[in-house]
Amino acid sequence: MAKKIVNKVTIVGCGPGSKKFITGYAMQHIINAEVLIGSRRLLSLFPDADADTYVLSNNYKLLITRIVSLSKKKKKVVVLVSGDPGLFSYSKLIVDKLGIEKCEVIPGISSVQLAFARIGRTWNDACFMSLHGRLGNLAAVVKKISNNDKVAVLTDNANNVKLIAKKLLETGVKERKIFVCENLSLEKERIREFDVSSILKIRVSDLNVIIFLDEE
Repeated sequence: MAKKIVNKVTIVGCGPGSKKFITGYAMQHIINAEVLIGSRRLLSLFPDADADTYVLSNNYKLLITRIVSLSKKKKKVVVLVSGDPGLFSYSKLIVDKLGIEKCEVIPGISSVQLAFARIGRTWNDACFMSLHGRLGNLAAVVKKISNNDKVAVLTDNANNVKLIAKKLLETGVKERKIFVCENLSLEKERIREFDVSSILKIRVSDLNVIIFLDEE
């Protein structure tokens, strides 16, 4: 399949949310694209784009087929992904199917990077986990937090920080500083700090990064 592709497919990291965080190099590719593929939220960042647009759904096999077909027609295909393509992104699926020689991956600023910047901590020694659509990862996330001093977790409305906190308390982990970083780079951005017990009482936006710190 990959051998039939004429043009490289460009996978662009669109940053944590705000258009201002998209790199200049990424913007060049988006502006020159003939086809833009991405979620409704990401496509809405470019309402004036002179390109055909396709809304990404959960049918990834159809997505790959469409990308191959469009590229065979010598179309400049740009796939928009949130954050950085290398961090919990469906870009891996595209690269695995097409081969890296048929793709160009343009990094973006991840929400995790921005979250650590907002709280004034480094992230080179952090662990990263995701519960976004992955409830089966809960036990692994709790274990990672229990065994490490610095862990960033992506959650969603169903698989949220309250579930993590309850499991931490059940396993006897009570001393953690928790930063809830919501809507990063957007108008309603909010950074809050909690401990394990107090976080059970709050509501958190779907767009978030939760950072667990074991520090004095």
